[in-house]
Amino acid sequence: MEIIFPCYVLPECFIEVLFKFTDERLLSLSKSKFMIQRVQNLYLILVFIALVILTIGTDVFVSTVTEPNSFTAITHANVYGVQRDISIEGDVSEASAEYIKTITEKVEVPSENLQGIPTFYFPFFSITILMCIITAATVLSFKKLKRQLRLGRILFVVNFIGFGTVLVLYYLLRQETAGLSDSFVTSHQLGIGFYCIVTATAFSFLANIGIRRDIKLIESIDRIR
Repeated sequence: MEIIFPCYVLPECFIEVLFKFTDERLLSLSKSKFMIQRVQNLYLILVFIALVILTIGTDVFVSTVTEPNSFTAITHANVYGVQRDISIEGDVSEASAEYIKTITEKVEVPSENLQGIPTFYFPFFSITILMCIITAATVLSFKKLKRQLRLGRILFVVNFIGFGTVLVLYYLLRQETAGLSDSFVTSHQLGIGFYCIVTATAFSFLANIGIRRDIKLIESIDRIR
């Protein structure tokens, strides 16, 4: 005896609902993709702004050495190197004279105030300019996510190395004034440039997370299709 199983035909309305749900799901994922892309681009724009502020010469850290009624020496460290400001306020003692001649690399103590004496030069600004270019290239590579991820990783690594270098230089600057006598008043401050480096490092890391999420999202869309 031949057994015949009934064959059920799905109603057209059910098929339309199914296709509609699938299309809406794909549209939702596509919108999420663009949302993630906008978020990571926002992070990269913040990185770019921070690097531009750093490149124009904003102080990364500032050190001040003062002997009351004698002199004040202010050290500025930025992407152009180290500059010193010397302000003579009265009679300079022998110890103060030796310190001033050491930091200014001059034979005689200046008789007038000096501004922006370059005592160390290194073109760190060329590195920050290169990082700005990499950041812009990363933003413009949104159509090729694998390339964008590679550039984003390079950007983060360079930012992280720069952050570590700043910490080392800050430590060395503090050591420069560690052996001074109690007659000197010293202070060390982190400048806006330091926080720009921190901002660039943090947001370049977040941008990489966004790019990776974007890649996973596209892969999930391809699987659904």
